[in-house]
Amino acid sequence: MHQHEFTKEIRMSLRSVFLSVLLVLICWVAVVVPASAQHFQQVTGSLTQVAAGRTEVWGINASGQVYRFNPPTSKLVKISGSLTQIAVGGGSLLQSDEVWGVNASGAIYRFNFHTKAFAQVAGTLSQIVVGEGDADNCHPYEVWGINPALQVYRYNYCSSQWNQISNAPPLTHIATGGGDIWGLDEFAQTWHYDFIFSQWFQLPIFLQQIAVGVNDVWGLDGNGGIWRYDPSNSSFTHWTTSSTLLTQIATGGNGVWGIDTSDQIYRLYDDVYGGAFFQVPGSPLAQVAVGSGAGVWGVNSSYQVFTFVRP
Repeated sequence: MHQHEFTKEIRMSLRSVFLSVLLVLICWVAVVVPASAQHFQQVTGSLTQVAAGRTEVWGINASGQVYRFNPPTSKLVKISGSLTQIAVGGGSLLQSDEVWGVNASGAIYRFNFHTKAFAQVAGTLSQIVVGEGDADNCHPYEVWGINPALQVYRYNYCSSQWNQISNAPPLTHIATGGGDIWGLDEFAQTWHYDFIFSQWFQLPIFLQQIAVGVNDVWGLDGNGGIWRYDPSNSSFTHWTTSSTLLTQIATGGNGVWGIDTSDQIYRLYDDVYGGAFFQVPGSPLAQVAVGSGAGVWGVNSSYQVFTFVRP
């Protein structure tokens, strides 16, 4: 090999190494140190609760009035009705989000996108959740609920009725995401519904909160410790890569987010340090909602509304 060819090869190798290192540094800065342009931006309006799906964002104010976010105008639009809880989700490339809610009396409502109004559905629930349905044609969405007696129900779209899950344990909280169903009982025992066996199975862990994303499940114990479900061994693993303690955790297609005891906001960067939660600058939040395309939303203790923006 001639000397000039050898020198050229060395230069090309050094250039490749330099470009590789530069690319790694750029990715590191983009991931570990979020750009200052990324921030929570206030949205005009007042809400006590916000819920986000694939494209839909809805909320309820202190008076129980219902609002829907209108992206073209970036405003919350009042929708007729009064609710104490709202659930949004289940949207995909082939179907839009579903919007369900319950009022102070436990009456159940489903939003009709054709009439632009809520229609009452027979039944009484104290909590309702909605997510993507993968089990069969009668459940294009997984809509589940718990009534005041802690009995569990699943909505059947073929019969337009609620079917009681008779073998379900008494649950105080239910969560869905990615076609999966999880629940907690009054003793903080954790339960998972198996569609193959149509049975609920208890896991040996006590959780105060559980959040189900597109393909992951997270929980918080009574001390604010973070746990993540490991499907390889069907158990929860303590998230020891972070010393952060949370009072709330939420997950969806737009990531895993949490709030600590000071209402500070945290976001999981799964590819950094084996997965770690980093604080996100912004107004303290009392609630965070993570969509599967509609973004990350929150409300603070003064009922101001915020959304995370990435210019």
